[in-house]
Parts: sequence; structure tokens; C-alpha cells
Amino acid sequence: MKQLTRNKSSGFTLIELITVIVILGVLATSITSFIKFGTQIYTETTARDQLVSSARFAVERLNRDVRNALPNSLILTNANQCLEFTPIIESTIYTDIPVMPEVASNEIKVIKFNETFDSNWSAIVYPLTSDDVYDNNNGKVHGVDSIVATGDEWVITLDNSVLFAEESPTQRLYFINGTVEYCLQNNTLLRTDSVSSNVLMAQDIVNTNPFEILAATLQRNAMVQIHLQFEKNNEQVTFNNEIQVLNVP
Repeated sequence: MKQLTRNKSSGFTLIELITVIVILGVLATSITSFIKFGTQIYTETTARDQLVSSARFAVERLNRDVRNALPNSLILTNANQCLEFTPIIESTIYTDIPVMPEVASNEIKVIKFNETFDSNWSAIVYPLTSDDVYDNNNGKVHGVDSIVATGDEWVITLDNSVLFAEESPTQRLYFINGTVEYCLQNNTLLRTDSVSSNVLMAQDIVNTNPFEILAATLQRNAMVQIHLQFEKNNEQVTFNNEIQVLNVP
């Protein structure tokens, strides 16, 4: 008598298939979340680094420029959105300038210096206020025509015969030519000087009134306070910096 043999068919049951599908779905969700959060962290870190780099560059450039500013030349313009000042090209000690009650003259004598003379320079002595720098009627800013650079004492010829308003206690004479201006416009910080205009210094700045000038006192020179708040991709970086004007009249 022959015994009948039943062949078992191999495969997955419906429950096994459903279990595998659920496990794959959980794994896919976990991997997607991991990639998403990893990408988000990278994006936020990159944005923060960009903000910090931009802020440091702008603040460092401001530090260098303001520290070389002519004493008492810093002013705020455009509803306190712009910081304007006159940079110093060169400074020296004068030995003789025409001051009341002396006779007007177009020659002054100074100790030699290293900078190469430019006919666009102007000379100024003892600026005590911003009007001394920007008001042509104050008698403190005078155009330079030429310099005779011989020996240790040089002779400077001015455009016209003048009388300086008063002498400097330290006999300091400054040479200047034009101004530098930092302006906050449309969330960007721009720099303008006599050579180039609207050079981008920083962007993504969200605060207003970024500049504040503290007048000089008997204990310290003038101070400039810088307040810059940067924001990008919900990342915020705030820089508060004080810059002291190193030069004195």
C-alpha cells in the first residue's frame, strides 16, 4: 500500500509580511528624522558661524578706523544711522605756526615725518569740537600746497596766508583728507571713504541706532559704543563693543 506524501509550500505568512513592513516603516522614519535633524544642526551651525565671522570683521574694521580718527571729528548723521569721522593721514610736531597776534603767513615749520606728501592734504591744529573739523569758517583747517622736505625741520606752504585759531598745548599738527562713513542701510553695514563708496562690511543686522558717541572727559578720550545685532535662519548674535579714540588734540 503506497503512503501519500504532502509537499509543504515555502513562503511568508501575512502576519510576517505585515511585521516586516511595520519594522521597515519605523526604520525609515528614524533614519529620515536623523538626517533631518543632522541637516538642521549643520545649517544652524553654519549660519551662526557666518554671523560671528561677519560681526567680527565689521567690529575689527571699525576698531582700526575709529582708533585712527582725528580727535573730536566723530559725529552721528542720518538719524544716528551713520557714524562719520575724519581719519588721520599723518601727524607731526610743529615748531612754528602763525597765531594771533602774529602776522598771517602761508608757511609753517614742522618736524620731519615719513608719509609721502599729497597735494590734497589739509592741515589742522587743536580741534576741540566737530565744528572745528567740518566748519570752514572756524579757521582751523587749511589746505596744503607744498612741502620742502630738507633736514630735520620741514617747511610747509599752505594755499593761503592764514592765522590759526589757537595753538595746541602739545604742538601737534594733523594732516587730513576727506572723511570715512559707516552707515546702516537696509540691514547692511556699508563703508564709504574718499576712494570707494558703499563697501559692504556686514549684513543681516536687525537692530537700529547701532552707534553712540561718548564725549571726552578729563579721565579718558572720546568713546564710540557699537551695538550690532545679527540674525539669520532664527540664529541671533549680538555684539556690544566700545572703541576709544586714541589720539588727543
